[in-house]
This record gives sequence, C-alpha cells and structure tokens, in this order.
Amino acid sequence: MVVNIIKLMRPLNVLIAGISVLIAASLSPHFQFSQMLVLAIISAGLITGAANTINDIYDIEIDAINKPKRILPSGKISLKDAWRAYFVINIFALLIIVLQDLFLFTIAVFSICTLYFYSAYFKRTILAGNFIVSLVSGLAFIFGAAAIGDWAAGIVPAVFAFLFHFGREILKDLQDVQGDLSKGAVTFAGHFGKRKSIMLINVIFFLLILFLFAPFVLSQFNIYYIYIVLPGVAVVLFFVSVLLWFKNDPAWLGKVSFLLKIDMFIGLCAIYIGAHHDLFPYY
Repeated sequence: MVVNIIKLMRPLNVLIAGISVLIAASLSPHFQFSQMLVLAIISAGLITGAANTINDIYDIEIDAINKPKRILPSGKISLKDAWRAYFVINIFALLIIVLQDLFLFTIAVFSICTLYFYSAYFKRTILAGNFIVSLVSGLAFIFGAAAIGDWAAGIVPAVFAFLFHFGREILKDLQDVQGDLSKGAVTFAGHFGKRKSIMLINVIFFLLILFLFAPFVLSQFNIYYIYIVLPGVAVVLFFVSVLLWFKNDPAWLGKVSFLLKIDMFIGLCAIYIGAHHDLFPYY
C-alpha cells in the first residue's frame, strides 16, 4: 500500500516542488544551506503530494472515465486509506515547519487550505480553479526564498511558474473535458469549447515567452540563461501553441502535458544557471 500511496502523491511533482524551493533559495545572494531550508524543501514536497492525493480523491469518478488506470479508480487503494494518507502527509508537512518560521508556516497553511478547496470546489469552475493552483505553484518559490530570509528573490520564478501552470492547467482541462462534463464539472474548456481554450492557452504562453526574456533584458540573468531558455522553453511553448490547433485529442494532450512538465524543469535549470554569474566567471 505504501508504494501505491507514493504513486498517488506523484513523485515527479513532489520532486519538482522540492527543486523549486531549492532553486528559489539559491537565487538570493544570502543563500546558504540550513536546517530551515532542508525542512522547507521537505514540507513543500509533502504539501504537493497531499494536494495530488486530495485531487485524486475528489476526481475519482471523473478519473474512472478519463484515466481508469490511476491508483484510486483502479482500486489499488481504498478511498478511506487515501483520506488517511492525505491528513497524515499534511500534518507532518506542518509539524516540521511550525517551529522554524511563522511566515513559512503561514504560507504552508494557506497552501494546504487553498489546495483543498481547489479540489473540493473550485477545480470544476471556469478559471477560478486554474488560477488557484497556478498561484500556489508560484508561492513555492516565495516559500523557498523565504526559507533563507529573502522572499523577494523568488518573485521572478514565481511569475514564471504561475503563467506556466496556468496554461498547462487549461490544457489539462481540455484533455479531460468529456469526463468533466459527464459529471457536471463545467471548466473553461467545457463552457467555451476547444477553439477558445486553445486561444487562451496561446495568449498565456505568448505572455510567458515574453516574460522569459525580461530577466536577461533587465541584466538579472546572464547570457547562458538565454542559451537554455530560448530553445528549451520558448521554442517548445511556441510549437505546442501552434500544434494544438492541428492535433488536440485527449491522448495527444496527455503527452503534451507531460512534455510541459519536463519543460518546466528545463526552465528551472535555466533560471538557476542564469542567476549564478559565478558559475561562469568569464562571462
């Protein structure tokens, strides 16, 4: 059962959350490894895992249509055990941070509560759910930077993460639209249709592409950031935006969603390398 609970938490998402916190912290000139940072990384990963768990709990009927092989609809663990795992994971995530810093604890509580209401109520609304999950994803970077006492260092990657997740969340809703509608969940894709959903994704990704160049133009990041982010993120976002008009069946959208998850990791690497001028002293 433990293995299935770990799968329910989606380890890749948990890993990305932890890396996000670490990268955000490393952007500050005051960066140093500390107990608080390590605990913040673990806490963020656990909160992400719990969020994925509660999301699947509330989506079990929809996933039975859209993704029947997932842990809960396939019956690999019971709903009761999933609920238990959700509470235990969140309690542990809060316990390890509560004595470290009040600001971090406040962000953690806010994130847990917001993500619960997202799964329980707002996910099946028009854009509200997409906005909420994107906001919390961006907060992970503020959380990481705050762990070393410099929350402002996380602003640039937070905006990057917000826009990236916002576009990807709408794409995921487009992928799941049939299952959502069959259960009365009316998302943006369900209400406005495929064409307008793709248009909105295009607009969000266009804004993101423009924002990607801002840190370099403002001399915050070095040239190596552009070397990575241009082909690794901007070009990918552009081609995804174009291809969505020609190929947008659920199976393909699932592959694109996974590609974007990998692309987000590339973006994080670009931000890390771009912000660390000391890695390339001859630049």
